[in-house]
Amino acid sequence: MSRSRRIAVAAFVALGVVWGTNFVFMQLAAPYISPGQTTLLRLVFGVVPIVVFALLTRAMKWRHLRHLHHFAVQAVLAAGFYYFAYAAGTYRLESGIAGVLSGSIPVFASIAALAIFRTEPVTTRKLVGVLSGAVGVTVLAQPWAAGEVDLAGMLWMLAGSASLGISFGYARRFVTPLGISAAAVASYQMVLAMFGLLIVTDLTGITAIAQDI
Repeated sequence: MSRSRRIAVAAFVALGVVWGTNFVFMQLAAPYISPGQTTLLRLVFGVVPIVVFALLTRAMKWRHLRHLHHFAVQAVLAAGFYYFAYAAGTYRLESGIAGVLSGSIPVFASIAALAIFRTEPVTTRKLVGVLSGAVGVTVLAQPWAAGEVDLAGMLWMLAGSASLGISFGYARRFVTPLGISAAAVASYQMVLAMFGLLIVTDLTGITAIAQDI
């Protein structure tokens, strides 16, 4: 295996570990703080390394401010609402079920690309892929298991997946053509989402998370 391939495999494994444990940690936070507070803390701690990296690489430019409206849309779709919906859903579901439902992100991303933003041509192969993905997620989540799976939790997870999936199509249609680095775009949307959550989130009892240390 080549060095570049080993690095790629290691990156995917690391991403899988971070992504998978994310649902476990949200469930651990559930008895102590609200979904909104979990979302806010996730954004606060996520903003720091991203912004530091963007500053070190000089990716952020003042001229980017004229595209603030696009960053604001991405802040809602790819950060604020998406994180909140996943926190709300994970609070109501087993971490395994929540993780399975997150697999619907590519399905919604494909639907957005094909039907909403028209950034990709519609082909039979793509339609079959979308339908297969939707069926697979449904079979694994088993929404028909009445009393075993929280319907509200499932709907929150699907709403979060739809939000993130739509954000990919939006980014490809309106943000990618701007030629702004990914580090800068991620920084702008995370910062905007963080300040937005600070405005609307009730912070009462947020320090309770420290009780589990």
